[in-house]
Amino acid sequence: MLKNRALIFSLIYTILVIVYKLIIYYGGYSLTKFGFYFSHISSVIAIIPFVFLTVFFARQDNNGVIAGKVALKTGLRMAVYSALMLSVYNYIEFEMIWRDLSLEYYNSQDFKDFLGKNPQIKVEEYPAKIEEAIASISPFKAVTSRLFVLLFFSLGASFMSAVVLKKK
Repeated sequence: MLKNRALIFSLIYTILVIVYKLIIYYGGYSLTKFGFYFSHISSVIAIIPFVFLTVFFARQDNNGVIAGKVALKTGLRMAVYSALMLSVYNYIEFEMIWRDLSLEYYNSQDFKDFLGKNPQIKVEEYPAKIEEAIASISPFKAVTSRLFVLLFFSLGASFMSAVVLKKK
């Protein structure tokens, strides 16, 4: 059969996440709570079934038996491939889309309302907080924050698939 299932499943996962994120962007949902928070969280959680499928098919390739260590390595390999591909995409996405959207958001009334929820921030401090937020915009920060969350969920999914699928 196919030898490198981790790469194949990571390609499928990456393509699905990219399509999902582009639908969110072109649908105009990027600055909504759904588009900003839920879409990222759901795309990260979506890696869990792909890790399980990678380990499951690796187990089938070994006549229904897989060691826990091999299952863990297989799941993590799939996650690392996905993380690398999505890091490249996230960098491109940040440069083409999120830099301008971030500037738009930080200058919007929504961000001022967000600042207003914190009683320690006074209204006269808003311009300084907005400038601080704009100064903190960087592609490195955007890529690494998503990368670590993806690897964290992938590590858990790899461990669980290793435990669940190691026996026949």
